[in-house]
Amino acid sequence: MSKKIYLVDWNSFIYRMFFALPEFSTKDWKIVNAIFWMAKFFVWQLSVEKPDYLVFIKDAKWDNFRHKLYSDYKATRDRMPDNLRTQIKDIEEMIAKMWINIIEIDWFEADDVIWTLAINLWKQKENEVFILSWDKDLFSLVTENVKIYDTMKKKIFWIDETIEKFEVEPKMITDYLAIVWDKSDNIPWIAWFWPKKAVELINNIWSVEDIYEEIENKNNSNSENILKWKTLEKLIESKEIALLSKKLATLEKNVELKDFDLNNYKFNSKNILNPEIVEYFRNLEFFSLIWNEEKKDLKTWKDLKLNVKIVAEKEQLDELEIKINNYKKVVLDTETTSLDIMKAELVWVSIYLDDENIYYINRMHTWQSIFDDDLKSFLTKLLNSELLIIWHNLKYDLEIIELFLNNSIIWKNLEKEKHMVQTWLDI
Repeated sequence: MSKKIYLVDWNSFIYRMFFALPEFSTKDWKIVNAIFWMAKFFVWQLSVEKPDYLVFIKDAKWDNFRHKLYSDYKATRDRMPDNLRTQIKDIEEMIAKMWINIIEIDWFEADDVIWTLAINLWKQKENEVFILSWDKDLFSLVTENVKIYDTMKKKIFWIDETIEKFEVEPKMITDYLAIVWDKSDNIPWIAWFWPKKAVELINNIWSVEDIYEEIENKNNSNSENILKWKTLEKLIESKEIALLSKKLATLEKNVELKDFDLNNYKFNSKNILNPEIVEYFRNLEFFSLIWNEEKKDLKTWKDLKLNVKIVAEKEQLDELEIKINNYKKVVLDTETTSLDIMKAELVWVSIYLDDENIYYINRMHTWQSIFDDDLKSFLTKLLNSELLIIWHNLKYDLEIIELFLNNSIIWKNLEKEKHMVQTWLDI
């Protein structure tokens, strides 16, 4: 039986959580945007996806072995923003309340620990390993049963997707990074060489070591048209830098993980909204994350005699799109986590065609939901159609959808598209 294992790159994840939402605070002025986004990740995503194991991995607090190789390693990286730094302790406290452990190994970065774990875990073919990170070097770990998972875009990078992204095979990404400049880590690079040149060298010659062996031996006719003029000159000048960069970009795969036992990282979705966490969320005013508590007191659609159809799969959304084509007008409404546009998250979209055809497109509730890319495609087609769209709160809903689509074309077309400016008052 397959085991789904999530390896989470803590630093990469925390930074992206922080910048994913504009800063907002509780009534006591406590900044909580990163805490909220991490909490939302647990409540609205992990509780649905239910990995069998969940491992968070942090960078060592101080310098690591790469600083000994190159003193300016990561020297250009900005200091962690104060408003993020103040939230780290709260995030760690929240995760501890969910009975989830975090790994931190002195002298090593999270990427090295992830590499070591991935090697050990993929040896067992029943393991399906997902690395939750956006660091480019971790794409070098992609294999038949190791994938990179972009949880915000809900996109999984396997071998083909990784090749499409970098234009080289996953195992060659370390060489790719050794040739081009990695701004985030301040790894030195071969001046004048950009991604296109790195791709050309790797796909025609192979590794950094092979490139320099080829320069010395000149025994491959396939490289004659590549290793000449400025390219050859820069490579010869930068040999020492290129080999150093390869060392810096290469992940350590033999990190000593004392007493590591995967069974200590079993994921139990029941721990996510345990009583202690619910109280913690209340104190931070994360009321949208604990709505399940109150749902037993709410009237259902059946109580209201409404025939509402839940849309939670791509096939259902496609069927709705086809059905809409048989109508001349639709009623559209959104539900969000806040009335403040800059704080609000789109939770669901409702579509009313007639009393027998009412649809609820779920994006964020804890049960199965539509992927963002599919919902964006659906809304884009709907807004560009000739249908009369009747809105409950036109200005707010359009702003929410515009932010969700990240597409200002909605407002540019507003004057032309009169079918978009109807309201409930016009019915």
